[in-house]
Amino acid sequence: MENVIFYFTGTGNNLAAARQIAEEIGDTELISIADAVKKGAIDLPYTRVGLVFPTYFTCVPPIVRRFIDHLNVQNVPYLFAVVSFAGAYGMTLAECEQAIAERDGTLHAGFSVREPGNYINKYDASPSGLQRLIYKRAKKKLHKIATAVQAKTTTPIPKGSWLLRQMEAKDREIIAGFGKMAADFHANANCTGCGTCARICPSDNIEITGGKPSWGNACEQCMACIQWCSQKAINYKDITAKRTRYHHPDVTCEDMMPSAVE
Repeated sequence: MENVIFYFTGTGNNLAAARQIAEEIGDTELISIADAVKKGAIDLPYTRVGLVFPTYFTCVPPIVRRFIDHLNVQNVPYLFAVVSFAGAYGMTLAECEQAIAERDGTLHAGFSVREPGNYINKYDASPSGLQRLIYKRAKKKLHKIATAVQAKTTTPIPKGSWLLRQMEAKDREIIAGFGKMAADFHANANCTGCGTCARICPSDNIEITGGKPSWGNACEQCMACIQWCSQKAINYKDITAKRTRYHHPDVTCEDMMPSAVE
């Protein structure tokens, strides 16, 4: 195919976004970053290369940063990034640009799109009416992004203010503790041992032991295990039990499985 879009998603927001862009520009392969990051160095013989992923606080998710380190980006004609956010995207595009520059590549364009928040261990899901409004606006924004990508439009990359840079430093400290935070996930008596959480985990951080999931220390904090559990059996500490589960309505659990979209 002429183009490729790599995406990272925990609850489907960024898969849905990547799909819309791919459908609108045409002749585009979709590849999960969670799959691709396991395959070593990646050549990019494409006309357009896209990265679609969420902002983590104000930063690039760790798995996306590791993935960029695998890319041979030196001769990509047009490389773009689309960052989704619930509140603000902070320094994410600037960090992405820097990571690509460290690989001797150029980020030609950076875009952002608001999606419903999914970080259930910090807040509840948005009301359904607000979610529908966000989806409607996101589709319009993604159409504009796809039009720009089709035309290979270049954009300035926001560098962020002094305050955002200070926030980024603090957010990196939080992200550095993701592995330890995994110890606070647990499954209650509703768990059937189906293994969905283990299969959907982008970092292979969950094992089913004695019919129950157990978490290692490689957590990406994507919330896929909680949000896709059909029994609502998985929780983070004691704070998520009464919170509403969320995933994008146009994405299924099967879509989220490794190599489901190639």
